[in-house]
This record gives sequence, C-alpha cells and structure tokens, in this order.
Amino acid sequence: MDIRDLAYFEAIARLESLTRAAAEVGRTKPALSKCIRRLEDRVEGALFERRGRRLVLTAAGQTLLSHAVRMRAAMADALRDVAEMAGGNKGHVRLGLGTSIVETLLPVIADWHRAEAGRTTLKLQIGLNDALRRELVDDHLDGIVTTVQARDESNLARENWGEDDVVVVGRKGHPLDRRRAATISELSAFQWVLASRFVASRDWLDNVFIARGFDPPSVQVEIGSAQLVAAFIDGTDLLGFVPRRILRSDHARKTLVEITSADIKMHRSLGFITRKAGYVPPALMRLNRRLKTAIEAEGEGRT
Repeated sequence: MDIRDLAYFEAIARLESLTRAAAEVGRTKPALSKCIRRLEDRVEGALFERRGRRLVLTAAGQTLLSHAVRMRAAMADALRDVAEMAGGNKGHVRLGLGTSIVETLLPVIADWHRAEAGRTTLKLQIGLNDALRRELVDDHLDGIVTTVQARDESNLARENWGEDDVVVVGRKGHPLDRRRAATISELSAFQWVLASRFVASRDWLDNVFIARGFDPPSVQVEIGSAQLVAAFIDGTDLLGFVPRRILRSDHARKTLVEITSADIKMHRSLGFITRKAGYVPPALMRLNRRLKTAIEAEGEGRT
C-alpha cells in the first residue's frame, strides 16, 4: 500500500471533495480517482459514498483513515529518528506546557537550551489540557507536561511527576478570607473567574456544586490561563479555582489567598504525556530529566 495513496486518501476524507483535495495536494482529479480505486481494490470494499456534492467515508473508509493517520505519524517519527541520530545532538523538540506549570518550567527550559541544546530547535506551545492533547494526538507535539487523567490510558502514555491541589482563591480581605471553612452555599453567592467548561478542573468544580444540590458557579469571566486569574480577582470579590502552586508566585502572594472549603479541593497529578509507541526525540528525553527534577523540587518545597 503506497504511503502517498494514503496521504491523498486523508486529504479527500478531510475535504470531502476530489476537486479541493486535488488542489491541496497538487495532483489532478483523475489521479486521485485512481488512488481511491487502488485502495478500494486492496481493501475489497468501497471507501467513500457520495452524498450530494460531498464524498463521505464508509465504515471501511473510517477504519482505514484511523490506520492511515497512525501510519503517517509512525513514518514521520522514523524519519526524524534517523535524521537526529545522523546529526548528533541536532534535533527538533515540540513540547506542550499546561498553563498552570509554565512559570515553574519556562526558566528551566531556557537554561537547558542555552547550556546544552544550542543546535536543537524548539517549539513550545502553552495551552489548556484538552487543546494540548489534541495537538499531541495529531502529531503536532512530541509530548506535553500537564495534568494526567485516567482517560489518557487508552491512547496515550503517561509518567507521573508530581502531585498538586486545585483550590478556591480570592483577594486578600475577601469576605470569605477567614479561619472558618466556607460552605458551598457561601461560595455560590459570589461570581467566579474560571477556565472553559471543557477543562478538567472546571468540569470537576461544576459537578461538585451540582452533586450537592446547587447550580454550577456563576461565571463572570472565562479565561484560558490560571496565571491570569489574579489580574481579574484583584480589587473585586470574584472567586477563582486554580492550582495551589499559583499562590507561590510573587504577584499572587501579594494579592491572593486560599479560601478554605471542606468540599472544594481537587487533587491532581502532573506529568509527561506522549502518544503510545510515539517517537520522543533524544533531546526531549534529556530535557525531561531536568523538568521532572524541577517539579519534584517544587513539591518538596510544599511539605
């Protein structure tokens, strides 16, 4: 089965059109039609069915597409592995970082690159958990450092590096800034600054409120980075839900406090996540040792 046929097949499946696929890959429509016939002969079944002007995958086509994506990623991994081995320590690292861990790890990465990896090119992507996972699965990243989740076990490999809690925060002097733990009823009386509901911590928080008979927290500001919560909370009575590590930054120590609550504290694990059987560049494996040490050291600082 020709790898080029699979690449053309992927383009047709994504665009649902021979005309658009031909323009994208730089081939003629007849050439792509012959590609599909070759593949259908090999699998002994139809890969597309026509619905109006669209070409839609059959069940057999959907199965082939899932295999084609994995085969393309495996081929790209193999070529990168050989190229990096031939080039010594030269390589390209594509790493994603969760928004709550950026402040801890960016100085480590910059120091590593200056001291040990001057010939290595580096792509850093900072984002929310779900977005980073999509980039990883689509082979746009080699690995991500973020919150590990049970559902990762099906298609991703993970290595736990440390533990952390996600807690309620408010400004210093907030009405709930006191010794007594706040109840959910008291917390529900305030507006919140929260991440998207597609983020694991937001989903967890909403479900805790619902399970105890309350509406989910009322969101005044939806934000993409836990690091930016302090800017919106400062000078207001808004509440946030952020990793406790955020409270150790210089700015947060001056402006934020943890609002204690017996019901609201989400424990989570931080770690390194890759595609199962995916390629991890040697340079990234060297960097990982330093990143893991930094997270472990921060964890020891909490005790």
